[in-house]
Amino acid sequence: MQTVLEILSKTEAFFAQKGVPSPKTDAQLLLAHALECKRLELFLRFDEPLSEDRLAKVRELVRRRGRREPLQHILGTQEFFGASIKCDSRALIPRPETEELCEIISEKFFPDGAAPLEILDLGTGGGAIAVSLALRYPNARVEAVDKSADALALARENAALNGARVEFAESDWFERAGEGYDLVVSNPPYLTEEEVAAAEPEVCAHDPICALVSPDGGMADLKKILFGAADRLKPGGILALECGLGHAEKLAEMRADAGFADAEVFRDASRRARFAVFAKSAK
Repeated sequence: MQTVLEILSKTEAFFAQKGVPSPKTDAQLLLAHALECKRLELFLRFDEPLSEDRLAKVRELVRRRGRREPLQHILGTQEFFGASIKCDSRALIPRPETEELCEIISEKFFPDGAAPLEILDLGTGGGAIAVSLALRYPNARVEAVDKSADALALARENAALNGARVEFAESDWFERAGEGYDLVVSNPPYLTEEEVAAAEPEVCAHDPICALVSPDGGMADLKKILFGAADRLKPGGILALECGLGHAEKLAEMRADAGFADAEVFRDASRRARFAVFAKSAK
């Protein structure tokens, strides 16, 4: 029988050969999933032999990852800002950058004692932002819209999985949204077709293309949201957007024309200008 350590070593080498990003980490996460244990527990079980049944389960998971199926789809869930988000092909996999957007919102604009009462998540996808903010602000009324019925079905599953109170509606951006929001937040499509074509297989072959690509150099949907948000916000309300590279500064320059008093650009962990946050006048 092969031991845990031997399987880890072989899996890491196989993933590296297939071009899988983070081959060591993925090997550990998949084996921990197969053994139904925490990743750190593997280090205490290096010499443990695997039965043929266990080994068959591991082999199938490894084959799927070797074909560049996203790790999150194989594991089934992704941790996101305090929520456990179910992931499959119906919606975009939550990214670390989007988690950073939630951190900016909660730390810089709505810290403890300044919780928003009305939140709208535009293009919610699998519901990661809406669900995590509903958990962060349990007294807020959170609405989430998306034009994809499949994505909304997944988002509802995630709200139920986390016990989050979120109202969902099928809508093309503001089409069925209300008004009087303290916060409008969105991670809309912002890539070009060329950027998606050049992306890793986990993205271009598994994420819904409608959740990735936007015309006008990736800015068409960002502009729709920017120029439609002010009328939906309360005085002093906030619009928070995740953007593509080079978009945030351009959007900030449109602040006044879009009806906002202030705009601020924030960088992600890679020091790229990734987020644009707009404030409506309090008067």
